[in-house]
Amino acid sequence: MKSRFSLLASLFLLLIVSGCRIENNPPELIGLTTSLTPGRAFVGDEITLTGYQFGADPVVIVGIGAAAVVATIKTKTENSIRAIVPLVSPGPTQVRVRTDQGTSDPLPFEVQQPAPTFADISPGNGLPGTIVVLTGTYLNQLRQVTFRDASFRSTVAVVRDSSAGKITVVVPANLPRGPLTILVETAGGVILGNFIVSGTPQISSVSPKVARPDGELVIIGTNLLDAVVRINDQQVDRSRTSVKDTEIRTVVPQFAKSGPVTVTVFDKLTTTSVDTVQVVQPPFITNLGAPDGIAGDKLLLMGLNLRDVSAVSIGSVPAPFKILSDSQIEATVPKLPAPGVVAVAVSGPGGSNTATDPFFYYQAPGDITVTPLRQLRSRTITITGQNLHRITDVRINGQSVPITDGVEGSRLFVNVAADGTSGLVTVVNRAGSATSARPVVVVQKPFITDILPPKAKPGDRVVLRGDFLLNTQVFFSGTSVTAADGGKNEDTEQWVLVPNGAQTGPLRVVNTAGETLTTAFTVVRVVSNVDFFPKTARVGDQIVLTGQNLTSVQEVRFGNGTSPAAEFLVDNAGQLVVTVPVGATTGPICVTGDAGTVCTSASFTVGK
Repeated sequence: MKSRFSLLASLFLLLIVSGCRIENNPPELIGLTTSLTPGRAFVGDEITLTGYQFGADPVVIVGIGAAAVVATIKTKTENSIRAIVPLVSPGPTQVRVRTDQGTSDPLPFEVQQPAPTFADISPGNGLPGTIVVLTGTYLNQLRQVTFRDASFRSTVAVVRDSSAGKITVVVPANLPRGPLTILVETAGGVILGNFIVSGTPQISSVSPKVARPDGELVIIGTNLLDAVVRINDQQVDRSRTSVKDTEIRTVVPQFAKSGPVTVTVFDKLTTTSVDTVQVVQPPFITNLGAPDGIAGDKLLLMGLNLRDVSAVSIGSVPAPFKILSDSQIEATVPKLPAPGVVAVAVSGPGGSNTATDPFFYYQAPGDITVTPLRQLRSRTITITGQNLHRITDVRINGQSVPITDGVEGSRLFVNVAADGTSGLVTVVNRAGSATSARPVVVVQKPFITDILPPKAKPGDRVVLRGDFLLNTQVFFSGTSVTAADGGKNEDTEQWVLVPNGAQTGPLRVVNTAGETLTTAFTVVRVVSNVDFFPKTARVGDQIVLTGQNLTSVQEVRFGNGTSPAAEFLVDNAGQLVVTVPVGATTGPICVTGDAGTVCTSASFTVGK
């Protein structure tokens, strides 16, 4: 029992000692002038506290009582703390440091007044004498409230009451009507807001209720100065508008539509009439859906005020029509006596209007004649006739050909197709078609299907096959003289002899219709005068072969043509640079080309 009592006594003594240590070791701040720097700052600024016994987890408290706020610590040591001023009310306050050992004595500190801000200005407009409530933050420590007009003239306002969150002022007398700026100046700075010196506009009446374009419209109301007037969103001409505070006289715009009247003053304040103004507009065609047409076409008329149209005419002939909307009418083109540009007009209770867009009426072509009646492919023929308007197609023997030029209504120029054939000529437009009484004969140039053989020596016979070859002239590449007759001259086949001066390339075949270039023809040249040097070389060495027409050589063999084929190349001088192959033997060197094989007269010796 005694032992248990001793243990309890020891624990009690330990608690007393620990408690004394907590009370006796709180944080301490050094003298007033050095412990807290700076002594005044804005919310968000950094302050530094110096002292001792700050411990590992100090807390910086800014404020008094229930309004105190814990500051954010940036750095800390046993003797120094850097912290950020928290969001507290501006003015004199206190700063403390608290640890688990206790709380320091407070130091005086002043939170500086931030710049004021606006949340709302209500009302946003009013005449002199109107009470305006300004709400926001940091509106205390007020110095003055002024109203500044567009000329930067400032008038001090009477302040009814003020607090950090609200200021009540009276709009000063003698301020000019219109937008201006409210300036609130506090110890923390200046804030600007917008205000309009004007009462909210009101419309009491509009007359007349039914108006025509360019007619006068009178608006009666209040607070109408600087008004912009719109009828169903159509703004009136301000140069033709007279504005007083209680009356507006204006002119109905030409294209105004029925609807309410809206008055906007100083670009901000708007009021709309209860009454609707009915604007009676004349019909107006802005454009046509097509520039031309034939009888029976549906023509779309687009414009304004077309809902009440009672008649449509095309070329002075009444046209059936259907009203689609206030901006569209579908009319059917009637049959007219003759083609040409005609007027499209509408009429109704509001008046009449004729489209400014031209409309061309046309009919089917007729009486077609063609010149010349014989023509080459890709050459021009001339077509004449009646009503050759808006031609969409010209066909020769059923094949469409391009229109290259013409005189609208009377003449067309077309090119015979490159593969055209003889036949009648037909001219087409949307109204119909017409066909010539006589056909056009299309004269064609030579057509080559085969050249046999594709390679030959000068003097050899070459066979040309195809079409339109009768009496053609054949020119080989490199020659200007017609090749000699080879014994056959027909429309589908012609024989000619390769001239001595012919070069590899296409043949030019000509008749009265034109000319045709064939695919390339190869002129074979006989290799001659072949020699070589050196006369002796070892396997793997290179020798040079000289002579005529060596570029056509396809194969080189040593030992009078019995050795394996040697590798070679043609140099810039047309000589053959040959590598003596393995297996080469002594003897003449033989070269083979398209014209056959030729061997040297000299003998080559394979060295060791």
